[in-house]
Amino acid sequence: MAITLRKLAESSEIERLEEIEGKIWGPSTAIPYHMTLTMQKFGGLFLGAFDGEELIGFLYSFPGFTNGESHLCSHMLGFLPEYRKQGLGVQMKWLQKEEAAAAGYSKITWTYDPLETVNGVLNIAKLGGIVRTYLPNCYGHLDDDFNRGLPTDRFLVEWLIGSDRVESRQVGKNSTPSLEQAPDLLRLEIKDGIPHPIEIDLSREEPVVLLPVPAFFQDVKRADMTVASLWREMTRELFTAYFAKGYVVTNIIRGQSTVRYVLEKQPLTDILGASSSLS
Repeated sequence: MAITLRKLAESSEIERLEEIEGKIWGPSTAIPYHMTLTMQKFGGLFLGAFDGEELIGFLYSFPGFTNGESHLCSHMLGFLPEYRKQGLGVQMKWLQKEEAAAAGYSKITWTYDPLETVNGVLNIAKLGGIVRTYLPNCYGHLDDDFNRGLPTDRFLVEWLIGSDRVESRQVGKNSTPSLEQAPDLLRLEIKDGIPHPIEIDLSREEPVVLLPVPAFFQDVKRADMTVASLWREMTRELFTAYFAKGYVVTNIIRGQSTVRYVLEKQPLTDILGASSSLS
């Protein structure tokens, strides 16, 4: 049976979210029904994925207001394990874009761990989000398998849903600047199949620079937490420094053992498209 995606509007549907959150991340992470219901009544956007009548995935967002600007905060997106890696996350985000635009939003924001590059490919390469803000230890200590043992550093993704950049991604177009003269900001070496960070470079000023990170960070954590901690520390320093210089993450290039974030230093109107604007 085909999977269907749609907006959740009935209280009986919102009530089902607490159960599926517990199945995906564990009971302690589930947001109580009374809170999700209140969010839904006062501007929250809840989307569901269904296999027949079974709720197998969801996405929820709520209104935000930052520096005098309203936007939609996208907080949780998840699917039951047997429904992952089927492209449903991308479909859910495009539905979110449509519903948010209909509600009057021009920007959606959310966070993700910059060292979790599967999320990076979705957020940056496929959806066309940009990043210019780094949030050190955003959620404090989290004692789950995904986060345990390291500070919960996060990127803040800005998704300008009416921009030329996002519209082109939705029809499958992804333009990348020339990388021929783009230097790597971090030197690494592969030991026992695991990338080890060796040295960082804070001095570059080229229009385009590249920042390599592990392709499979959870494998690095399982192999050596000391190495994983070095990745967190060195990439935090690099991203923070280059964002302060005015660079913006605009793409991500996949490799075998590493991926490279593409950072550009140019006007935001050039990054987003001539008809777009961002403060």
